[in-house]
Amino acid sequence: MMWPDGGGFRKAHKLQGAKSIGLAILLDDEQQQQQQQQQNGKKVGVVVVVSASCSSNRRWGLDRTLAYVLDMSPHSPDIPFFITKDEKIDFPKVRSYLNAQLEDGIMHDSSDDGSIASGSRDGVLINAAGGARPVGDNDVVVVAMDNESASGDIRFDQSHLVLESQTVFSSARANACVWKGRWMFEATLGTAGIQQLGWATASCPFTCEEGVGDAVDSYAYDGKRVRKWSEGPKTYGQPWVAGDVIGCCIDLDIGEISFYRNGFPLGVAYEGVRTLEPRQGYFPAISLSHSERCELNFGGRPFKYPVQGFFPIQAPPVVKFGEAQDRLGSATARAKFLLGCLQRLVQLSSHEVAAAMAPVDQLRRLRPLSEDDISSLGGEICELLRPLLLAGGLETEEEKDDATDDVRQPNQYVVWAALVPFLLETYRREVPHDAPSVDKALDLLLPRLVDKQVADGSLISMLMEALAYGCRTSPFSLADHPYTGPYPYLALACHLLERYDFMVLWWMSKGFDLCLEGLLTRKGPNKNDLEALMPTVWWPGSREDLCSEGKLRHAATTLSKAIDKVEELQWELFRQLLQFVPPSSGELQQQVPGVVLRRFLQHLVCKNRGANRSMAPPGLSDNSVLVSTYCVLLRLLSEGLGNGKVGAESGEGTKELSEHSVGFLHREGKRSFPVHLFLKDGSSTDFSRLGGTLSHLIKTSPVGLDSPKVEWVESSMDEGDELVRHGGKLQPACCSEVVMGGLGCDSKSPAQAATKIVTSSLKTGVGERAASPLSNYHNGHSCDGCEEGKPCSSGRMDISLQRATVLRSTYKRAGFQPIMELSEAIREEELLDIMVLLYHLGLAQNFKQAAFCMQHQMQSIAQLDDTERSIHGEKVSGDYLKRLKEARTLYREDLIDFVRQCTWYRVTMFARWKLRGMYATCMWLVQLLLMLSKQDPLFSYVPEFYVETLVDSFHALRRSDPPFVSPSSLLQQGLSPFVTFLVTHFNDVRIVNLDIRDILLQSISVLVQYKDHVVAFERSQAACVGMMGSLLASFDNRFWIPISNILLRLCKGSGFGASKCSSHGESFSPHFQRLLKEKCTVDEKLFASFLNRLFNTLNWTITEFSVVIKEMQEQIDRHQVQDLQQRKCTIMFELSCNLERILEFFTQELPMAFLQGPEMNLTRLCELIVFVLNHTTCSADALYFDSSVRQQGQSLDKVHRAMILAPLVGIVLNLRSSMSVPNHGMTYDLAHAIVSMDRSAAVISNFQYLTSYSWDVIFKGDPSVRRVEELKAFVSKLKAEWEEAKRQANVLGGSSAINREETCSICYACEVDTMFIPCKHQSCQRCISRHLLNNQRCFFCNSTISELCNMIPTTPYVGDSRCAADSTATLTQSTSGYDLQQSRSIRMSISRLQ
Repeated sequence: MMWPDGGGFRKAHKLQGAKSIGLAILLDDEQQQQQQQQQNGKKVGVVVVVSASCSSNRRWGLDRTLAYVLDMSPHSPDIPFFITKDEKIDFPKVRSYLNAQLEDGIMHDSSDDGSIASGSRDGVLINAAGGARPVGDNDVVVVAMDNESASGDIRFDQSHLVLESQTVFSSARANACVWKGRWMFEATLGTAGIQQLGWATASCPFTCEEGVGDAVDSYAYDGKRVRKWSEGPKTYGQPWVAGDVIGCCIDLDIGEISFYRNGFPLGVAYEGVRTLEPRQGYFPAISLSHSERCELNFGGRPFKYPVQGFFPIQAPPVVKFGEAQDRLGSATARAKFLLGCLQRLVQLSSHEVAAAMAPVDQLRRLRPLSEDDISSLGGEICELLRPLLLAGGLETEEEKDDATDDVRQPNQYVVWAALVPFLLETYRREVPHDAPSVDKALDLLLPRLVDKQVADGSLISMLMEALAYGCRTSPFSLADHPYTGPYPYLALACHLLERYDFMVLWWMSKGFDLCLEGLLTRKGPNKNDLEALMPTVWWPGSREDLCSEGKLRHAATTLSKAIDKVEELQWELFRQLLQFVPPSSGELQQQVPGVVLRRFLQHLVCKNRGANRSMAPPGLSDNSVLVSTYCVLLRLLSEGLGNGKVGAESGEGTKELSEHSVGFLHREGKRSFPVHLFLKDGSSTDFSRLGGTLSHLIKTSPVGLDSPKVEWVESSMDEGDELVRHGGKLQPACCSEVVMGGLGCDSKSPAQAATKIVTSSLKTGVGERAASPLSNYHNGHSCDGCEEGKPCSSGRMDISLQRATVLRSTYKRAGFQPIMELSEAIREEELLDIMVLLYHLGLAQNFKQAAFCMQHQMQSIAQLDDTERSIHGEKVSGDYLKRLKEARTLYREDLIDFVRQCTWYRVTMFARWKLRGMYATCMWLVQLLLMLSKQDPLFSYVPEFYVETLVDSFHALRRSDPPFVSPSSLLQQGLSPFVTFLVTHFNDVRIVNLDIRDILLQSISVLVQYKDHVVAFERSQAACVGMMGSLLASFDNRFWIPISNILLRLCKGSGFGASKCSSHGESFSPHFQRLLKEKCTVDEKLFASFLNRLFNTLNWTITEFSVVIKEMQEQIDRHQVQDLQQRKCTIMFELSCNLERILEFFTQELPMAFLQGPEMNLTRLCELIVFVLNHTTCSADALYFDSSVRQQGQSLDKVHRAMILAPLVGIVLNLRSSMSVPNHGMTYDLAHAIVSMDRSAAVISNFQYLTSYSWDVIFKGDPSVRRVEELKAFVSKLKAEWEEAKRQANVLGGSSAINREETCSICYACEVDTMFIPCKHQSCQRCISRHLLNNQRCFFCNSTISELCNMIPTTPYVGDSRCAADSTATLTQSTSGYDLQQSRSIRMSISRLQ
């Protein structure tokens, strides 16, 4: 086969990767030349397909093998000198040849070492110890941050290269400056907040407010605000994320400064940079806001993304060579040469992987070397490597003899630049991995690098730090999928840690915890990265040619596979830590598996205790570390220890292990939880409890530390007749056939899976997960021949070998103990406790951001569609059309960004195996909380984050896209106790933090919007018995908004025009309407108190709304309408409409409360009706409504006059219907009450406005519109009452005027007829009755009123019990408004909505 594009080798390699060994090879160099001559000079690649069983016609000699290993030409005249007469390798001559190569410097010193040529480093000045001195050719001075230049509080690490700000704003410079040439340094971001990276002179002032870029001759780039700073900000660059590597380059030859993000040029930031005097140049400098962290590299190790033509400020390491040791050369280049020889040597027998490195036919012809020859030749190479990999360079024989007692450190630059890439390339960045070759190389290297002359574990620690750095800084890329992101580094780390000695040295190193966090880090994308990952987008209804659902689905699937592979390796890493048995030491007395993992988890929790605060403290881990750890723990608890390799080479213990394959969260039968985790041993010691702080509870409600564990049976949690439990006839949703069948769809596109849930039947209740990738290499064959793309039963992609065989190392795994269940060092309940906290600290905010993006994606789609219709609709003016097109462009850009972000969240967070584990966690937590709530002292000790995690994770499941289960199954098939917990604890006084109770109420408010969830509430015995009463009792200053939403949604459907009001939700419940009516009828005291607070709140919202529209009108006149005012106006309007609907419901179901009860109820109702009509119909105040609302640009369906007037019409019609029934027995008349309160002509005109309003157009199809005729009849009666009142007033004239001394001093409208006992102050009955609803103290002297005395002897008055029933209430309201405390509390509730 021939390919004329010159890509023969690449295509042959792909073909070889798809078949077994020996399918396709390239001809050797001589054969290729012959083929090219036959093709008339055309460059072609020729592939010869050979059988795996056939052997080569001839085998080359030992000389060709040595030439291949030593990277020599096969025709070199030096090769015969390496072979003895008896066909043996002459190792001294080989050593001499290698020494000659190193000393003669035939390896060209690469430019990435910083150009070692003489004079190339002129222009750098380093302030080293003992005074400033320039960098010469023989000087290697460490460049770091100068702590003496720091302003503010900055925490430096030991190397002074990692910085973290402890104050609001801190700045610092390096100890080196440049004044000519082209230089650069790199900054690796530990956090992605406000940082200003760049260059500054020594004269640039650093203060608590000014830093880099805020003065002359200082230049900075800030990716958080996407600005460049130099005496002021300007837009520049891209937004950055944690893990980005920012290259800061300065070219003083042409006066330019530029920046790079992950090697991508952001363009020239500054031109005309002033040239300074020698030794007075530009310092690398940085400014950090609070808790921001970054790591700087001035050349102490190789750059992650070197820029051609720019040099590091710190010189790379050099070595002396030559007979007189008077010549300098690159240590890195020489180490790379030797490591290349070592790589070819160890891969001679690696037939699978070496085929990708060299022609297979050539490798077959090479004469194999014996193990002794490999060991001897490798030893010669490693002996020469040793001094290059250690600080100090090459050693003479005398230096070797004198340095026996000196401890040397590894050369960080050479290790990072040569050894780490060597291991990565040898192991291979993708499957099949060449584990045997890496093991051979390490067996040769480590004995020479880990001995008494080298610091203990320093090399191992340095290797792991390099791999951790690669995990932190490597982004996901489509070009390298699916082995992208941190995969290559994490895969190599997992393999290295299989060596017990390697694991021990790493664990004993000082930076073990930080390094392990780096391995668990997963770099997230920014807007530009998402565009590269998903170049084509699609959304429902998109009609653009550039949109493609298939391409977006393919990109999501590709990304999902890459993330799955990384998560598999993280799981393997934790399994190794779980099986690791550390050696005995002073710190660790327990030599059991799991103790190291337990200590790391405790460290992680302790370090990130403040991660959920609004202003996070410094020193936190990256969020992806918490996410990765949570996912590993979730998998462990959900699917158990029975998946993957356990650790025994021979499969020992697999039979016993199957008994523990069912995860902790899915086990059936009896459950228990140790209470001591809440008291002393858990992760929640420093967190608030439901009953307050731990120190307060210990004093007020002490509980013994030896309290027994809480036990329960899973099936006892169900209230209904059908028992939902694991192992039962009716399985929970997480183990149902629908979910277990749908788990196999994870390998498909998340976008495609969103449309349906694939149902399939599984025989087992718990899906098995595929083995870890490393376990697939055991015994030289792949895992059951699985192919790439084949999902395991848990929905996660297995890392396959495409039927390629890779031999694993066979060194002993002593020190790794196979486990069949968790040891005494770490228990499953403790892991659950830590996992719940990690969700609270790390994942809760991520799920909220995902919900935000998904919601705004839908809103952007609606806005874009509306704009498109406006553009293509009726003719509009040119200016308006231009504005519409500009708005369409903005909506489209926002929508594209949201589509990409939502796709990223779906791929990374909504994998079905994760949702399944989250569902089981919710079941476990709600059962635990319900059991603890029955034990009063213990319930107060429950950490608040248990409740928060339960609620947040449930709503994450509810909002999952694609949906985890159907809405009807979400609550009813395993989480019915969640409803019980919500309705029994939102008013639980044992929960002292009102925010927690508010969370429970908000959850109920959200759930009752949907019919399927309302059914679950109706089936809950706890909800039917106590929810209505608790809602009425909790309607106060703090909770009135969620409670009003709950009542509104449950009572929807019976009001005037209610069926067309989309804001009321999708559900209503006649069952709960009946229960609410019964509760109000039975408990008159509770209903009277609730009704009073309802009037208070409604009056306040209506008043606030009227004030806001007047303020907006003033701003409109000045063309200064603020967004905050518009939002407040909209919120007040919606709240007023909602409260009116609730009041309408009570007038329909309980009209006697207004027509037979206290007259004050009807009076306040009439006042409300008149006030709203005056501000929204045809009066002067109504003009503000029209002008203000239309300025908001809101849809008329959302903010419309009909929305606030329709409930008033329903109230009037409900009360009129009650009075129209024969023998109704009502005491009061609505029309008479309205006229008695307001006798102006505006009342009649306002009601006539209601009759003439176009209700049939607004509420088209609503059956309640037919009742408008009844409204007209009421208006006629009202007009008659008004005329009669006017006639009587004319007849009486001024004869009925009240004496001024007898007029009530509160309202100045009624006669004084009531005396207060014991203070004997006087007022009218109406004023004191209203006052007593909220306050039992006198108007005038503030003394407590014990009794009211009617001053008219014939009709003695005793205060109505229902009016005074709420005497213990804390509200205080006069006729003109509310007290300041209530107003502030309500305003706080509104601010939370805004």
